[in-house]
Amino acid sequence: MKRALLLIFTWVNAGCFTAWDVGGPWACSDGGVCADGFTCDDGVCCKVDGTPRCPTLPFEGTCPFGSKPDTYYRDVDGDSAGALATGRVFCRAPVKEPWVKDSTDCDDGDPAIGPLASERCNAQDDDCDGVIDEGLSLQTWYRDTDQDGFGEECASCRLDACTQPLGFAARAGDCAPGNAAVFPGAAERCNQVDDNCNGQLDDPPFVDVENPGSTSQTFDCDTGQQGICRPGGMQCIFSTSSFAPVCVARVTATVDVCGDSIDSDCSGTVDDRPGCRGPDSLLTAPGISFGALTFYDAGLPSLPPLPARCMKNQAGGEAMAWLNPSWIGSGSGLHLWYAEAPAGTWWDLSQASALRLPVVSSAVGSIAAGVWTMTARFDNAVIHLCGDAETDFQRYTPTAVSQRFTTGPQIVRVPLRPVPADGWSVSNAAFDLSRVRRIEVLVAPEKTDGGVITFTNRFLTDAGLVGFEP
Repeated sequence: MKRALLLIFTWVNAGCFTAWDVGGPWACSDGGVCADGFTCDDGVCCKVDGTPRCPTLPFEGTCPFGSKPDTYYRDVDGDSAGALATGRVFCRAPVKEPWVKDSTDCDDGDPAIGPLASERCNAQDDDCDGVIDEGLSLQTWYRDTDQDGFGEECASCRLDACTQPLGFAARAGDCAPGNAAVFPGAAERCNQVDDNCNGQLDDPPFVDVENPGSTSQTFDCDTGQQGICRPGGMQCIFSTSSFAPVCVARVTATVDVCGDSIDSDCSGTVDDRPGCRGPDSLLTAPGISFGALTFYDAGLPSLPPLPARCMKNQAGGEAMAWLNPSWIGSGSGLHLWYAEAPAGTWWDLSQASALRLPVVSSAVGSIAAGVWTMTARFDNAVIHLCGDAETDFQRYTPTAVSQRFTTGPQIVRVPLRPVPADGWSVSNAAFDLSRVRRIEVLVAPEKTDGGVITFTNRFLTDAGLVGFEP
């Protein structure tokens, strides 16, 4: 008994229990007194090299008075739950900082997140149960790796949440998840890539080249051509197997206009034919259209007066044979051959001197040497120069026998300057020779015995060009 009293007296004199009276039997304050072999760590007595070791897991032994140590978790945000990674073993909970036995806090830096918190619509696991936004109204979101506002459409790319999670988009359909410049509705470029994800490569309109018909964007370039065809714009053109930017002229070649000093036909020179001075060969110049028509007089013994307009587009005409360079017809009436400038163009004859028509005429069944007469019918042949309207024309009527179509070869030359010209009667001298769209040659054959005549007018290409002289 004396021995036990002495041991108790010794512990009391050593102050072993003084600090433990504050907060529990193992409590101490920093610098306080603990039992032999223990030290004070954050208000708790523990063993430096024993059990519980300060501050790691226990290996052997017990806390003072035979108690077992326990694991505590630092509760930084004060929501009564700590983070699992902060666990330490103490004989009792530390007294200087908040430590708890609950380790289920998944974000110990936010007091609104923890096992006791309520789930909120914020794309986070607020109650730390491993599920985001459960119990709330959810929307499907799609992983948007390149952050272009469109995500991927695949099972592992979708996420259901009530608000937009970081790195996700509300719309799917991105055909290039790693390229922020490619997504549905993106501007298409001439780059062999489906930039707008519509399943087609390089479909217009394009953002990096000119789009034909649009004036909102220009990409200037030099085509290397002449005249008006030189200035160009980069356009997306298909070549061989793919599309590529190509410099294309913004203006297409037309015909030169006399005196404007513009190379409109892109030849490298100005005032070229056929736009200026007309074509020197009506039968071979590109784009010219030809034809032959006949207008019967319904059995009348003679034709009405000279036509008051150009005739090519008038009602009542019937097609005749035009086998270049031969014009074949039959019967009494008005017969017409025409040559017309390419669509949308005209000939400027203001600097041309004459129309030259080498021709040989022949007839079948004639009983007279001359099959072209000057009876009640008008003289043969009559030449029309036609303008923009059918009533806008100039007529050349021969006054000399040498200018009429007769049997045998001849060269009919119609002077355009000066007016009036020798051997011809000219109507409408004020006609604008700078805008001639068509020429018409009219004949009115008559067989002297009153029968039906079949004729052929063949232009003599071997006798010089059939066209306009400069």
